[in-house]
Amino acid sequence: MSIKFQCKKCGKNYKVSDDKAGKKIKCRECAAPVKIPELEVDDFNEDWEEEDEDTPPPPRRRAKSVSKKKSKSKARKKSSSGSNQGLLIVGCVVGVMIMGGVGYFLFSSGKPGGGLAKSIADKVDSVTNSTGQAETVSDVENMKKIGRAFHDFHDSFTRFPPADAHLVDGKPLLSWRVHMLPFLGQAELYKEFNLQEPWDSPQNKALLEKMPAVFKCEGVSQPGSTSIMTFSGDGTPFKGGQGPRLRKFTDGSSNTILVVLAGPDKAVPWTQPIDIPLNASNPISALGQAPRGAFLCTMADGSLKKISVGISPQILKNAIQMDDGNPSPL
Repeated sequence: MSIKFQCKKCGKNYKVSDDKAGKKIKCRECAAPVKIPELEVDDFNEDWEEEDEDTPPPPRRRAKSVSKKKSKSKARKKSSSGSNQGLLIVGCVVGVMIMGGVGYFLFSSGKPGGGLAKSIADKVDSVTNSTGQAETVSDVENMKKIGRAFHDFHDSFTRFPPADAHLVDGKPLLSWRVHMLPFLGQAELYKEFNLQEPWDSPQNKALLEKMPAVFKCEGVSQPGSTSIMTFSGDGTPFKGGQGPRLRKFTDGSSNTILVVLAGPDKAVPWTQPIDIPLNASNPISALGQAPRGAFLCTMADGSLKKISVGISPQILKNAIQMDDGNPSPL
């Protein structure tokens, strides 16, 4: 049984077990002493607890009714989920069948559309190897690296190679390719050369076999040889003596050839200071055989272009000379 009573001072309601009848407690609200009356009360709870008179008792719900609603809701959700999953499975099966049919159509020879993918691949190969395609991926990357190295060299020596320190009596003992090594990540190899001796001295000649991969060219089978060269002679950037400064390219650095990938038949030892002499009347002839109908070249601004075998001799001559007053874009 429980005893319900109220603080006479503040009106706070209490409910305690009957074993506390006649005892005094302190009101939790106002701290006034309160005597618990002796009444018949419930004995379900031996701990005393507060009862807020303003809070109505929670309404009782019919468990059976709630159970039915929940069951119906769950049934609907399950039905909807099962339906969606079914549609998804059907869609996946149809997609696989369609993709399989397309793949069979494209790749099966002897069927309508058969071998189409192979035909596309063959067409790409045909275009890649056709006349006018003058380079492989490695050729392009190598020529880009060499172009950047030329400009790094210029940043260090304020001119392109060869610089003053690389000349003996106004002539180079080693090719510009050797002096480019520190700017191509080959500083240790550069230290192995005797810069005071010619390219074919015993010490230097022994290094021919250590030619870096950046100078390797497709079709050149002779070990230690390359066909990556510059043009030399009157009007060219490399006419002898010191290398030029960029400001001397008055026809425009984007209009002047700096380095060219000549034909394999023009390959030379990579350390030998020899390049392609300008043939003013027929400059294309000096480049040798073009395996793909064109030659790859790096312009003085670092960009890459192609020289077609059918180019006008005058246009090519203008592109080789840096200050003839006739800028001719390739």
